[in-house]
Amino acid sequence: MYLKKTRYIFANLMTVAFLLTGCSGESGDTPPLGEVTGKITLDGKPLTDASVTFEPKSGAPSLGKTDETGSYVLAYSQDHLGAIPGQHTVRISKFGEPGSPNDTEDQMPDKFNKSSQLTAEVKAGDNTLNFDLESK
Repeated sequence: MYLKKTRYIFANLMTVAFLLTGCSGESGDTPPLGEVTGKITLDGKPLTDASVTFEPKSGAPSLGKTDETGSYVLAYSQDHLGAIPGQHTVRISKFGEPGSPNDTEDQMPDKFNKSSQLTAEVKAGDNTLNFDLESK
């Protein structure tokens, strides 16, 4: 069931990204992208099953999901991996187990999502962008 909810959330995030992409220009236009991978830790431990969003100053965001090692890969759209080159606000969210009392509450501090203080610069080519977060 958890996997189904994760896929549902990811599908919804991708839908938003596709809609934003459609609003930014002609259908089928994909800007140049930099490939983005990385690893996220929280208090020294891999942050698993977290949603990662890179929001550029203009254009569509790119999305990813961390695996059991905290590693992620960003996708700009269903068919294109990467993110628009330039400065991004980075938002990281993690929700509780489905069916638990906190399954709709983001477990990450606001400074990593709603009021994110995280930024990253994506360059053309390959980018490895790691985030070592501290909860306090």
